[in-house]
Amino acid sequence: MSIEEQILANPVLRDMQNLLELQTAKGLAKYGTTVNPMDYTTIQWIEHARQELMDELVYLTVLKQKMEEMQNERD
Repeated sequence: MSIEEQILANPVLRDMQNLLELQTAKGLAKYGTTVNPMDYTTIQWIEHARQELMDELVYLTVLKQKMEEMQNERD
């Protein structure tokens, strides 16, 4: 089975592929280009990734709190 067939057969991989395509389209619309490794220094890329991870932690914290609230309501 080819990689493309593996992706199509796996809903998780299919979802990841769709997310990548959507994110790429969003970046093209906003910046007119895709990711260019030369846009930032290594340190700047690390800092950018750190900021993105902090946003993700905020989102995960909100989701955790919502799930705890739902669980508490059921108990």
